[in-house]
Amino acid sequence: LQLNVDIPFQNPSAIKNLTVMLMSWHKERIYPKDLCFTPEHLNRSIEDGVFSVDVIVGSLALISRFWTGEHLLSLEVSTREIYERLSELGQKELLKRLQPVFQLILNLRKDTEDNNWEELLILTGESMDEKEYINDLSDSSPTGIRTQFWFCKAVLAYNLGFNSMAETLFHKIPNKDGLFQTRSFLLFPNTLYKALICCARYRETGSRTYLHKARKCRKLLEKYHSSGNPNATPHLHFAEAEELSSKSNNPAEVQSAFDNVIEIQAEHGLTHLEALANERASDANFHFGNQKAAKRYLDAAIHAYEEKRGETMKREWLLAKYDDSETE
Repeated sequence: LQLNVDIPFQNPSAIKNLTVMLMSWHKERIYPKDLCFTPEHLNRSIEDGVFSVDVIVGSLALISRFWTGEHLLSLEVSTREIYERLSELGQKELLKRLQPVFQLILNLRKDTEDNNWEELLILTGESMDEKEYINDLSDSSPTGIRTQFWFCKAVLAYNLGFNSMAETLFHKIPNKDGLFQTRSFLLFPNTLYKALICCARYRETGSRTYLHKARKCRKLLEKYHSSGNPNATPHLHFAEAEELSSKSNNPAEVQSAFDNVIEIQAEHGLTHLEALANERASDANFHFGNQKAAKRYLDAAIHAYEEKRGETMKREWLLAKYDDSETE
């Protein structure tokens, strides 16, 4: 990969971080195993005088690890170390990039009293105060910062079943995303979650406009898949299964599609999507009246969320959702 940049690179880790971020767009699973960003690298960047280059790219790479299936406990530890060091250095702009993902991690691992899920929708806690963060945002704020914040909010709302809110939040994401949203691995989760939210809204409203939007997302993933981009593959299969489950009345067809998705996510190490695929398979079987299969997929989803991904909050949410559905 030839890097055409006008910034002097003196620190090898800076070059590696930028290469990882750009190469990850079309190289399968190039990170987090090839990622090189720790508090030690941060300190070395300061000493070498290339702080702005290495830390900006390294922070973005650290953020991207959330979407590659890494266990949230280890990611929480890494993120907290970098967050505390950047706070000490007074790097407010870099903290703005890191804060939403850090708080999203914390919320997904948080216990809530009395199943107060609305409380978890707010990105306020150890990392940030949401009201203050929003007050500091404006149209002149960097696109990447605005994209990261609203995307994290939309994903959190979708994960907690607030699909209408997730749609509204997604509309707040700037239309012209930056390099790391359009030419990095982040393109794929962004496109997939948009498709998932559209399918969820179709099931709630019956409006075929949502199916049309989901189909556009699927076709975009197909474009990158057909070009040989291996990172597009697991996201494309999930989008296809979700679109199918929203239209098909054939339980066996839908279950087979989700079984395929679950297997693919596991192969790619995308534990969060493996868990979500099991959750969606459970929902689909419950809708078709297959309680036994729904319970089996629910148990698999809880195991994947808790043990493989570390999203401890989802256990109670899923159990509460399933109990409420049975009561109804």
